[in-house]
Amino acid sequence: MNERTVFHLGWIIIVVIMLVGASVIAGCISSTPSEGSGPNQKGPQKTTAPTTSTAVTVTLNLSTPGGIKAVDYNLLIPLLPNTPAGWTAGDPKGMNIHDQDVSWAIATRIYSSGAGKQAEVSISDSAYHNVGPWTDWASLSETETATSAEGYVKSGTVAGFPSWESYDNSSNSYNTLVGLNNRFMVAVSIQNGDKADLDSFVNSMNYPGIAALK
Repeated sequence: MNERTVFHLGWIIIVVIMLVGASVIAGCISSTPSEGSGPNQKGPQKTTAPTTSTAVTVTLNLSTPGGIKAVDYNLLIPLLPNTPAGWTAGDPKGMNIHDQDVSWAIATRIYSSGAGKQAEVSISDSAYHNVGPWTDWASLSETETATSAEGYVKSGTVAGFPSWESYDNSSNSYNTLVGLNNRFMVAVSIQNGDKADLDSFVNSMNYPGIAALK
């Protein structure tokens, strides 16, 4: 389960590399349970529009672990979204990972709708370690917000918490990462869906409830 989650999140870094590369090339030539989703919104199509980029303001600022223990993953599972109308969901899964002095927890659930549309939502507690989705966050924080024909990567906020949103045009995949108090992470991945599907799952989360876990 954990390997599957990391696989889905890892494409964000690939998108960043493609977008930053496209930005450099362009510069050389010319001197980025809840209810169902809203109206369908098709993802960005390939165009000849120039790549644009802006400076990023979201940074990684993990606190020193200092003996903090990750919560049991069973506390994360109830905070995963219930099955939206028009979707089916697999059983939620989770685990606590222990590696020498580092321990963290993650819970994940996969949702399906129609032919090939899939959503994966995970909640992780890093206990302030740079593990799991936080490693992706650290890499994103070292690049720029960018838009190109390949898709986009942009920083923002969700429910007042810093976030990253990404789209890969070639695979029609959307991702959002939301960092809570430099400790918890919500990750939402949409495969073969649209922006409305992403927003529906992202906005269905109980962010204050997650942030309050101890």
